[in-house]
Amino acid sequence: MTTPCDAEIEQTEEELTNCIHDLFLNNEYIEWRKALRSFSAGEWHLLTASLENRNTPTTAFLEFGEGIHSKLVFSHIEAPDHIESQMLMLQFTVSGSMWHCVVWHCPEAN
Repeated sequence: MTTPCDAEIEQTEEELTNCIHDLFLNNEYIEWRKALRSFSAGEWHLLTASLENRNTPTTAFLEFGEGIHSKLVFSHIEAPDHIESQMLMLQFTVSGSMWHCVVWHCPEAN
């Protein structure tokens, strides 16, 4: 049985996942997507800071509140077939939570 708290957490996680997907669907994030390779591979980067550095909107993430957006990080590595596909695997997580989201993306195919 889910509690109201569980339902609220589930809804927040779903909204957060939708916002992550928007990073790869919406044109307002193109500059951030193009710059993905400039972030050190295999290291964690604060998402909102990386968006701000590329002059892309942060509002959708800031609306989750300090407790989430200040811990929302991402990392990327090259796909196993990177030479052919140019794909990156990006992992997003909120430090200290069980939530995560994995996205496969080719920055050259924006």
